Amino acid sequence: MHRLTVKKIVVFDLDETLGYFIELGIFWDSLQKYINQANSEEENTCISQDDFNKILDLYPEFVRPNILYILEFLKKKKISGHCQDVMIYTNNQGPKDWVQYIKNYFHEKLNFKLFSYIISAFKVDGKRVEMCRTSHNKTLSDFIRCTKIPKCTEICYLDDTYYPDMNNNNVYYIKVKPYTHDLSFDEMIKRFLTSNMGKEIISNPNENEFFVDYMKRTMMSYQFIYSGKNKQEYEIDKIITKKIMNHIEAFFNNKNTNDRYLYKKSIKQKVYKSKTKKIRR
Repeated sequence: MHRLTVKKIVVFDLDETLGYFIELGIFWDSLQKYINQANSEEENTCISQDDFNKILDLYPEFVRPNILYILEFLKKKKISGHCQDVMIYTNNQGPKDWVQYIKNYFHEKLNFKLFSYIISAFKVDGKRVEMCRTSHNKTLSDFIRCTKIPKCTEICYLDDTYYPDMNNNNVYYIKVKPYTHDLSFDEMIKRFLTSNMGKEIISNPNENEFFVDYMKRTMMSYQFIYSGKNKQEYEIDKIITKKIMNHIEAFFNNKNTNDRYLYKKSIKQKVYKSKTKKIRR
């Protein structure tokens, strides 16, 4: 008699797990406003997925270091049939298309559609968004309700926050150190101005000064509090990613470990509201 094969899936939180996208969102919104005011006599111009990919490429610090190696590993597992699905379970407070932009960015890098499902936030600005969820807390019952996966499915779940109701015998819960990496607004604007995309949008060098002033004023209106990161901290982030890979490999090799918490001390939260309350888009 053949043993019944139990499905295995991997589920990622988005913010501070796959990357740190607060400042990217601030820049994105500010750039959209700049383009729309510059084209005030025309209809509002929406920036495309290709534009998003080019912009995020300017700021690789916003993506968790070496996370693409993990996603490449999962791509191979999915192709081989050892991983049935890879999903995103998020409380991000932006519109649904924001998470889609980030998901599609990773797909473009992988040349593969890795993420098959996104569970969005329960509510955004008090309005119900994800109808299959019952609360802002992440729970296994909500997850199963939303995805309709069999209850016996083995889940590897990665999040920088611990949600007790996600804990279960079938859940390999990897609680990761929150990934953050701020860039100064000046640095972000400088990189954009010197990029090919920046030169296309601001084709007249005489407009550079106005662009810099407009972007800084608009970005500062979000009251984001900058916090620098030194090289040693960034090296620790790389080590964390390596440990994440070790745990994911253990999940697929059916190895159990009690040390699934990839940092030991609590991290003092920033003053910038909740990590999931990004910016109003």
